[in-house]
Order: sequence, then C-alpha cells, then structure tokens
Amino acid sequence: MHFGILAPLMKIKSSTPLVKFRLWIPLMKIKSWFPLVSPLPIATLPKRLLMKWVHIVRLLLRIEGAQVIGESPNGNSRLRLRKDCALGAKGTILEIPKDHVIFESVRQFGSWELDESKFLAAGLTNIAKTQRNTGESTVLLDIGANSGLVALQAINLAKTSNSLFLFEPVPQYAQAIQKNLSGLPRVEICNFALSDRNDDALMYTEAANHGNTSLYENTVPAINRVKQTIRLVDAAEYFRTNLASFDRYVLKCDTQGMDALILSRVPESVWQKVEAAIIEVTALPQIDVDHVNALLNKLSGFQYVSWHAKKREKMEISEIREFWLSKSERHKNLYLWRSA
Repeated sequence: MHFGILAPLMKIKSSTPLVKFRLWIPLMKIKSWFPLVSPLPIATLPKRLLMKWVHIVRLLLRIEGAQVIGESPNGNSRLRLRKDCALGAKGTILEIPKDHVIFESVRQFGSWELDESKFLAAGLTNIAKTQRNTGESTVLLDIGANSGLVALQAINLAKTSNSLFLFEPVPQYAQAIQKNLSGLPRVEICNFALSDRNDDALMYTEAANHGNTSLYENTVPAINRVKQTIRLVDAAEYFRTNLASFDRYVLKCDTQGMDALILSRVPESVWQKVEAAIIEVTALPQIDVDHVNALLNKLSGFQYVSWHAKKREKMEISEIREFWLSKSERHKNLYLWRSA
C-alpha cells in the first residue's frame, strides 16, 4: 500500500537501529488506521477500500477475525482466530499467503467465500442424510483450492466424515493446505493442476490477490505478477485411476478460466453421482466452445442450475453457454444441485 501523507516520515534516516525501530512502530500503527488504500490494482480497489473501512470499525470494536502472529518458513503468514467460526475454533492457527484479498478477509472477518462453503456443506449433509448406514463413500473435490479455506469451512459446517481431494499446483499454497487441514482425516493434497495432458506449464499469480492465479497470462495484471512452472496432470486419466470408486461427490472448481477444459474431461459416470457443485464460469476469449458444449451436455441431470447459491431454479443451458462464450472477461459462479 502507498500512503502519500506518510512519505516524509518514511524517508527519515537514523544512524541507530533503536531509533529506526521506535519510528517504525508508530508508522505501522498509523498505517493500520489510515482510511485509504493503494489505487492499484484498480479492479480490486472498491473491495479493498470497503474492507479497509470495515477493518477500522472492527479495530474500534475489537472484533477482528484473526490476529497475525508471524510467518511460516515457506513465506505464508500465520494467523490465530480470535473467535469460533467456520474456519475453526478460537485459537486455531492458519497459514495463508499474504495478499490484499484472501488474507485480509480472514484477518478482518475470520472467513473466506463463506456462501460457497455453506452451499458445499449443504450438499455433504444432504448426502449424509440419505446414506445413513449404507456404507457409501463420499468425497469433496476442491479443484483450485488455494489455501484450502473453502473446503475447510465446508467440512467444519457439515460436520460429516468423508474424503477430501484438494488440487492446488502452487507449492506455497499446497503447504498452507497441509497445515490448515492437518486435523482432518482422509485428506489428499494434489500439488498439480488438472488439464488435458501430462506436462509442465507456466502459472501466473497476481501479487496483490493470490486468488487470481491462472495459466492464462493475460488474466493476471502484469504489475508485480509472479510466474512459476507447475505440473499438469490429465484430468480424465486421474479421475479414472483415483476417483472413480466413490459413491457420491460434491465438487468445487475455480481455476481462472480452465474450468470448462478440466470438467469436460470428468467421466460421465462421476457427473451422475455429483450431488452439488460450484463452477467458476469465466468468459475469456480463449475458452474453447467444444469444451463448454461437452461440459454443458453433462449437466442436464441437475434439478437446480443457478447463478445464485440460495436460489432454487433451473436456468436454460443456452443462457450459461451464451455467457461463457461471450468473451466479456466477466465471471460468475454456477451452482448445481441434484436433488430437491
């Protein structure tokens, strides 16, 4: 963040470390209470400004969601929850890459994308109600898991016992998942990206928003962009080999533009057993019409299809296709629910 009125203070030089330290402490306190944020990136400015003002109010009321307590060896920030919430009990320590979006949401509110987690949790509990004493197996799939927070909240809310597979190609995020979900049984952390082939590829990450990570370079702002090589694994092959044996599925896919490609390769036999799903629909110019059509053909069995997590409706598939192929670069979440 940049704070113009603080610039003169920040330029103060001192010959002794002690004086520098004494100057730095009040500067950090001022920064925490300062009501403005950096204007860049423009796309997230309104959200960051709102979060900053909410942060100041919460500081006044002493109801911050989590306290920053340090940094892990891999560079993730460590936060301790100040209250019981969907992420865990008061005192739970989480690891999250520090950015202006996900990290700040957890620090200020103690949650991240809570509506998504509630939707996934409802799917898990609905399965649990119908399969009591049947011995059927259920798995929650999180494709594009980042730090695992959405899945963690879903499991904590549902209070169900099932397997979890989290797909996250960035090693730093995968290490955060390992810490954040360490108390849960049957967790499989897949440190690769699902794709249409087995290969390596460049992954791009926005430094100010670690949730904006994509294989498409033009979707991530060039300013302070980080790139690294990640591993690709063929989705069809992986599902056939590792995920075909489960009886029921709940799925979330958020991969910044790769969703149609990945999910179109998920076998039909799996889609028929998906109880609930959230798919990020991103209307990029690169989206392949064949991938979109192949996926949409597999979604006819869902009773409810909506852009809204809480709205029970069935949209026309043509409406989804039109948005997905519009090349508008906008994005929405698509919510799918199989049973009443």
